[in-house]
Amino acid sequence: MKKTLFSLLALSISIAQGEEGKESPATPAPAPAAEQPAATPAEAPADDTAKQETPAATAEQPAATTEQPAQETPAQQEQRKVDEKAKDATLRLREKMTTMDTELAKITKPTRSLVSRVNSVKTRITRQLEDMDRRALKIAQLQTEFNEAKGADFTFDKISVDERDRYMRDGQAAYKAMLVDMKQKKGARKVGGLDKYEIMRKRYQGIPEYKDAHARYLRTLRKLDKNWSARLTQEQNVRKRYTPAKVKAASDMDKRQYDELVRKLQEEGEDIAKVWVIPNMRNIKMLDYCIRKVRDVLKRTERETLDPAVGTVPALINQYWEKMDDIRQSMINGELEDAEAKIKNNAALDLIMRLRKELLPDEYRIPIREQNQATRDEITKRLRNYQRLQRTLENEIATLTRITTSAEAQIDGAMDAVQEALDSDIGENSMEVDQPAPPAPAQPEQPAQPAEGEAKPVEAEQPAEAAAPEQKPAA
Repeated sequence: MKKTLFSLLALSISIAQGEEGKESPATPAPAPAAEQPAATPAEAPADDTAKQETPAATAEQPAATTEQPAQETPAQQEQRKVDEKAKDATLRLREKMTTMDTELAKITKPTRSLVSRVNSVKTRITRQLEDMDRRALKIAQLQTEFNEAKGADFTFDKISVDERDRYMRDGQAAYKAMLVDMKQKKGARKVGGLDKYEIMRKRYQGIPEYKDAHARYLRTLRKLDKNWSARLTQEQNVRKRYTPAKVKAASDMDKRQYDELVRKLQEEGEDIAKVWVIPNMRNIKMLDYCIRKVRDVLKRTERETLDPAVGTVPALINQYWEKMDDIRQSMINGELEDAEAKIKNNAALDLIMRLRKELLPDEYRIPIREQNQATRDEITKRLRNYQRLQRTLENEIATLTRITTSAEAQIDGAMDAVQEALDSDIGENSMEVDQPAPPAPAQPEQPAQPAEGEAKPVEAEQPAEAAAPEQKPAA
């Protein structure tokens, strides 16, 4: 009987497919090429023109395709992946529920328990979808914040780009001023250029020009010592011919002139011990004071050994800023761990911080230190914010994944039940075909009872036994 049912079902399917095959040609179709009217001579050029325009259109095609879409950054790619994943989670559930409804509708007479189970799953998942959508939106927003937190722009606000070489510019200005004063023959009280060198010695030993300034300073001191010593000897020889009274008068004049010079320097806010002055060549007191000062400074300067860092500070500052620019680029690229490692191992900064104030005064050093600290603080802040957002984002993604996985498992379970019912469903069409009555349960054959008044044949049992094997093939 099962074979008969399956045969009838296959037959009904074949008939349905045959009907579909018959209905398909009935749909309007384009007229065959043979039935279309031939193109008239007047229409032929139009076709040729169309053929000729095709290459032109093709030639314009590359121009349209040359505009390539902007390449996505790693952050944008990650953003897109998260957005797609969050959207796909709920979209996949909706599609599965639609498929489940479609499959359920194919069943001829679904059981009440199956319909109840499907409806229960749909109701439960539909209520959860709103929460899933909210979570998906929150994940997308967190991903945006996450990308911005890791790869935002950064600007050095303690020292501008134009101020990075200020130390070099100020030092070179002091050096040029020294050269100008040394080359001029001034009749003023001060010795030209020596006071400018003192500025360089106290503040700008780090610039490359300081070595030349130091050499010029020594040459100038030696020259002054020689000239002033000769004038002192000459004046002393002159005064040897003076009478004691005249010698005393000359000595008193020397003291008054010296005191007047000290007084004028004080009015200008300067100390004679800290500035270089040109002595009166007839004033033995002034000459003696200036010569002793020159020789003292000359002796001290000649004993000094220049610091190995002399002349290297501008290059060191440039090296520091090259490293800082590299760190800034790492911050912009979102490579915060790399930026943190680089700023902790900035050897140029360590060297700058150990420089003596004569090589780099605090007014140049302190802003560098403050900028470095501000950059480190920003990296630390971004890392903490990044890690916080990362944990929050991962937790939200895990929660959404757990919810959608549970929902998907419920739908899949209901779908399996629907599919099982669908596989065992034979459809209503098969029930409409006349079918033979189901066979009665097999009963053991009883010997035929003789009619009333007839004798029971003895030989009839033997043919029955002999015929038994022949019924097996028939079955």
